[in-house]
Amino acid sequence: MADGGLLNSVAPTALGALCGWLGGGVGGFFSSKHEKQKALQQREKEVSVYREPLAHAAFDLQSRIYNILERRFLNRMYVNGTERTREYSVENTSFLMAQLFCWFELTRQELYYIELKRAGDTEKLMHLQDHVQTLWGADRAEYQNACCIFAGEQRAIGENLIIRRDGISACMGYAQFMDTFPPGKNKQMDIVRAEVRELAADDGHAARARLVKIQHYLIDILTFLDPDSRRFPRDSTKKM
Repeated sequence: MADGGLLNSVAPTALGALCGWLGGGVGGFFSSKHEKQKALQQREKEVSVYREPLAHAAFDLQSRIYNILERRFLNRMYVNGTERTREYSVENTSFLMAQLFCWFELTRQELYYIELKRAGDTEKLMHLQDHVQTLWGADRAEYQNACCIFAGEQRAIGENLIIRRDGISACMGYAQFMDTFPPGKNKQMDIVRAEVRELAADDGHAARARLVKIQHYLIDILTFLDPDSRRFPRDSTKKM
């Protein structure tokens, strides 16, 4: 009788401890899983701050390069255009170049601390950006020194367009660019304008070898950032 009483008193205690241990383990498992999901969502949110505008900057510039080389954009708008179209063709093309340099600089600064989703993705994106920057700054004979913007100039141009609000870094828009950097105000921006005018002078022929390769790498960046072509249609992202 004594043994039965002892067993009866111990059993509920042991059972409660077991249930508590199991409950804690299961609860901990789901809590850990929830925290990991939250961390992934937060990382995705942080990365998207840079990925989306970088993709748009790459898309806009590769499209402009295509229009310059294949549709004679600068010949129509600058050489044979009005005062308004001449200003727009130089200023907007300069902005599209500077905008890309700005997002390159921001991703260079920030993505060292914000890893992309898959292992190796951050490194791949950095390599693609490096290819574009190296091509733009290369002074090899095959490029005829046309549309050459050195690496340090690219970084300075990009840094000039960075704006910071509420702890978030971004690139200024076209309107702010026009107000902040009118011709003659900033040496780096005037370098870009001068290169655009040189492109217009010979319809982009001298710079074609460089710009075609740059356009190819910009398409590679778009393919990397938008592999399913959800944001940018495939017909608009073809290599020249």
